[in-house]
Amino acid sequence: MNIVDIFLIILLICAALLCIYLILYLKKIVIKIEEIQKDIHAVVDNTLPVLENLIDSTGRVNKVITEIENYWNELDNSIKTLKNKVADFTSFKKFREDENPAKNIIKNLRAIIKGISAFWREYKS
Repeated sequence: MNIVDIFLIILLICAALLCIYLILYLKKIVIKIEEIQKDIHAVVDNTLPVLENLIDSTGRVNKVITEIENYWNELDNSIKTLKNKVADFTSFKKFREDENPAKNIIKNLRAIIKGISAFWREYKS
């Protein structure tokens, strides 16, 4: 055997060991990738219910906002109607004037009641 054959055998053994090392290293890489894949699936499985709850909550919030907008529109319409009705009255000064018939009737009834009570007091004494 010659020296070239010895180096060739050493080279073939090194190549075989390198192939075995690469196979083992690739196996470790595949195991790590499978672990990462499992972790990704776990994250996806945990986030799907959260997203579903978020979608449900968003739907409920939209429903509440729509109802509030409807109530606000009804309230706004009621206020506008009230403003129009108040504007239709000529003035509130009419109710404060001395010529208001209800005010005069109330004064007259009070005077009559005071007169009757004074009469009964004097009559009893």
